[in-house]
Amino acid sequence: MNTSTKTRIPYLDFLKFFAIACVFLGHSVERTTGNDFWDNPIWSFIYTFHMPLFMLLCGYFFGSSLKISFWEMCRKKFIQLVVPSISAFLIMYAFTAVTRYNPCPELINISVIGFFNTVWFLKSVFFCYLIGYASIRLLRSLPLAITVSTLAVNLIPAGNIDYVNFMLPMFWTGYLCEKKREAIQTHAGKLLAACLIAFLAMLPFWSGRMTVYMVPVDLIDWQTGSLDLHNLYVTLFRLGIGIAGSMVCFLSAPWVYKKISHWKIMPTFDRMGKSTLGLYWVQTFLLECALTPAGIYVDTAGSFVTGPVIAVIELTLCYQVVRLFRKNRYSRLLLLGEKDRK
Repeated sequence: MNTSTKTRIPYLDFLKFFAIACVFLGHSVERTTGNDFWDNPIWSFIYTFHMPLFMLLCGYFFGSSLKISFWEMCRKKFIQLVVPSISAFLIMYAFTAVTRYNPCPELINISVIGFFNTVWFLKSVFFCYLIGYASIRLLRSLPLAITVSTLAVNLIPAGNIDYVNFMLPMFWTGYLCEKKREAIQTHAGKLLAACLIAFLAMLPFWSGRMTVYMVPVDLIDWQTGSLDLHNLYVTLFRLGIGIAGSMVCFLSAPWVYKKISHWKIMPTFDRMGKSTLGLYWVQTFLLECALTPAGIYVDTAGSFVTGPVIAVIELTLCYQVVRLFRKNRYSRLLLLGEKDRK
């Protein structure tokens, strides 16, 4: 999520801020509407594209990792992505062990499954980097690498770990966007129109109950060996709307950023965009784990007010915590996956 490049692209930092703001809004709505969030229009809309957009952005910067050795790439991504994941899990384990209180049972699960669920996206990115690097180096053909790796993670049972089978196609989409960036820039208007039309055409048929949290990618019934056609339909539809929505955001970002870059708050948004990994990590505790025990409940209409208000407050608070963590070399490494001060 937090990706470094030698030359930063300002509108991509803003796009990362937009994506993490969507995470905060989605989680705020989810934690204040009980079990009604599945059908909440805010939640359902955000969950068409926001995590696919994050993975697209990760894939966009993947090319720089291909310039170093596999083991060097593993080392860097392990520190950046896996170390904060381990820290988050250990903190959750220690808290529940000492207090014997679990503030969010559906989120905190002290088990192997719980480890993979804790800040799951960080590990999903890590796996996508490993799969992407290995498939390109072994198959030596980008079309073949994309095809074989995507089919593999969608057909083998282990492919659903941290939703890699859902996220890998988004990762490849981002990598292709970087590889074809000149062609995309040349035809940006036409591509944006096509993606927007596709997204709007699919949106009326979308439901929050079609997310991977409700319908995971399990195309094969391994007990019978048969293909689950309903799951296949949901998987393809989810993939289509996810890519279309992410591309709408990606293609429109340069134009939007140009229009609002003079706003006084934009430097803050840009800094938050550079801190998405830390924001995602901290909100797990200060939003997801803390908000559930608070017992706040609003109906669908109320979520249009309460959701954004809580999201803004939480985003501001979490950003200050990230800034605090950056002041110490150990918290910077263990919680933010950063070796050097940035």
